[in-house]
Amino acid sequence: MRKPSRKSFVLLVLCVTVAGVAYEWHATPEAERSVVQQQAPPPEPTALATLQKLKQLGARWKRNQHGQVYWLFLKRLPLADDDLTVLKELPEVQTLTLRGVHTIKGNHFTDDGLRHVGQLKKLRYFDLSVNYHLTDVGMRHLESLKQLEHLDLSGCRRFSDACGKSLAQLTSLRTLKLRQTSFTPDVLTALSQLPELKYLSLNNNKGMWLDEKTIVPLEKMPLEELVNLRIKDENLPLIARLKSLKSLPFGPDRSIKDDQLSYLTHIRQIKKLNLVLTRGISDTSQLKQLRTLPELETLSISLGKRSEGDPLDRSGLLALAKIPALKELGIGLVNVPVLEAISHCTQVQKLNLNVDSSQFQPTDLAYLKEMSRLKDVTVQIALVSDDLWATLGKVKSLEEISFNRGWPPQKEPPPFSMTSLKQLQNLPHLKGLDLNGFPVTDEGLGYLGQCRTLERLGLNNAPITNAGLLQLRHLSQLKKFSFYGSKIDREPAEELHQFIPQCEIEDNWCCGCMTIYADRRFTQK
Repeated sequence: MRKPSRKSFVLLVLCVTVAGVAYEWHATPEAERSVVQQQAPPPEPTALATLQKLKQLGARWKRNQHGQVYWLFLKRLPLADDDLTVLKELPEVQTLTLRGVHTIKGNHFTDDGLRHVGQLKKLRYFDLSVNYHLTDVGMRHLESLKQLEHLDLSGCRRFSDACGKSLAQLTSLRTLKLRQTSFTPDVLTALSQLPELKYLSLNNNKGMWLDEKTIVPLEKMPLEELVNLRIKDENLPLIARLKSLKSLPFGPDRSIKDDQLSYLTHIRQIKKLNLVLTRGISDTSQLKQLRTLPELETLSISLGKRSEGDPLDRSGLLALAKIPALKELGIGLVNVPVLEAISHCTQVQKLNLNVDSSQFQPTDLAYLKEMSRLKDVTVQIALVSDDLWATLGKVKSLEEISFNRGWPPQKEPPPFSMTSLKQLQNLPHLKGLDLNGFPVTDEGLGYLGQCRTLERLGLNNAPITNAGLLQLRHLSQLKKFSFYGSKIDREPAEELHQFIPQCEIEDNWCCGCMTIYADRRFTQK
């Protein structure tokens, strides 16, 4: 057998050495390698020529840290379709506003202009509202916007159910606004294919009613907010099937009967509610369900007229004290037992009472002292008397006092002695006082002038005179003062303003409304 040559032997040793070095290099942790990594070149900023085009259009824009336009505002500009060719030079745009182009004379914006918008692959927010000449044809150009999360089509009244298929392609959509369009309930089937849709504002022109037909696609959506949905009382139970809702699907001013409350208690973020107790104070137990609404802040309850001999059920009224977020409570018709029950709501800061005057006296408001956080109270003007001022003067937490004048408003001013206004000096935090239509005289101004914490004072139609006005000169915190309908002249009002220059003084001198505005040197911090 032939022996290997010396040259072959050296070559073999060299190969083994190289293989060993390669093994060691791969076995070495990446952090210990001394290999210099090549860094990717920084993104190119938006070209100056492109920015010049935007300037000529009248656009506003914002740029990111790399100098690229990512936010573009083209609201109410007389655009033409060709103007939007600039969008192909702005691939990083995530927010685009084209609201109201059709409201400006000289625009030539058509469906074809949306072809350029469809090139913005990173677009997330698009406001196309109030462009009422666009049609379903234009919507097809937007199907490629797979990252779009917010779309506002409000006021685009020619958009109809035919573009439902195009909307269904926008699978990242979370917010969709369709007010004042031509969509009907039939479009809901297409929208139910959007897996991320959280907010839907429906067309309020076509009457989107909740019924057995529309609930089927709606309950397939992960909706948290549903706006402009119309609901008849008999269909309120269907709301319970919209499991993901976090707010009411109708306006907060709509009244709900107590026996309908169970259909809403799964909506955890209700902040305002108007309730009617169908059995009055004979059965308030349904109010206990409100304890499941931890974010309820404003509650209005109508108790109805109490029949003679009706028993009082306090259980639901007492349960209101268990709603931690409740800050504003309106209730009527209130009698003494009802007021005693709600006085346990020590978390309430604003209270509006409509009392049953046949069963109520001003001194009964003494229960308000138990509401330690009460700052703002509104009562009926029929309660105004010397006893009322004496009673309110003992509710030390009060900051605002106002009156419900009813309808039609009471014509005769409430009777009380001017000296009773002295009781208001006992309120250390009083900021606002509504005495419009009250027979406050110059004597009364003397007592009010000692309420040094007052910031707002209304004395419209009060029989005060020029001579008494300066008694308010020590109200150094006063910011707004009105006395429409009085006989105060401008000159004494300006003299008062020299003492309290931070105050805005309103009256109707001569033949029109006049205002002495606050001196900004004293209002700006």
